[in-house]
Amino acid sequence: MAISKIAINNHTPSFGSKNNPVPKFQIKTDKGTLYVKEFTIKDANCDSKMYEMSKFFTDNFIYNTNDPSLTRYKHPDNFEKYLDMLDKVNRYYKKMFIQDDGNLTALEARNAIGELCGAVVVQTFNDDCSGLSDEKTCYVDSVAVKNKYRRNHVGKILMDKAIGCSKGIYSDAFLASDNLAVPFQLKNGYRAMNYNNPQEKAVIDKINKYRGDYPDYITFMDKKLDETVDPSPWYQRVFEKMNKK
Repeated sequence: MAISKIAINNHTPSFGSKNNPVPKFQIKTDKGTLYVKEFTIKDANCDSKMYEMSKFFTDNFIYNTNDPSLTRYKHPDNFEKYLDMLDKVNRYYKKMFIQDDGNLTALEARNAIGELCGAVVVQTFNDDCSGLSDEKTCYVDSVAVKNKYRRNHVGKILMDKAIGCSKGIYSDAFLASDNLAVPFQLKNGYRAMNYNNPQEKAVIDKINKYRGDYPDYITFMDKKLDETVDPSPWYQRVFEKMNKK
């Protein structure tokens, strides 16, 4: 069933994020300049642009992991299954725009000839599968950089820009990092969540119940952003909500 076009509602048409607009900017790399702008609601309503973004992230999932449930899609015999996965990813991102609370921020970085070379999507933490959520936590849903542009801090800049525009809204950032990307996230100020802490363990177990890839292929990581918003750890707030149900 096709997903209907996404209503713009009160969003400013020139920005993808209602509450946290990010002006266009550039990233200088050793392979040339990347031009960054928001991936807007208008872009999400364009089937070809939404497909391009979805494929960019899907291919990053597949080619930058050791998880056999994902790497199998590289095999030519699984091409039809790859297309099915791509369709699901495409629907996932469209749904994200439909359910946007105003804090969704998506950025795309393109080179001088218009190739998509980097992208990031962040939003308020609200996990449909586990039912866990926290309005003060920014969830870094996806970040990807084309191979030739890596080691130029492109991923870090995109993440910092996307999260930084939400100053005063979020106290913490949370993400599920592929184990191959953990060193990058550590350099970016994130820490691996402590499975020996009962509150963290409870939150991790709840999320992983529907994922199943921790700890073999995924590491859950977080970072304190702004203690003035809330000094308590995000997982503590989530844990308390879990125990009130």
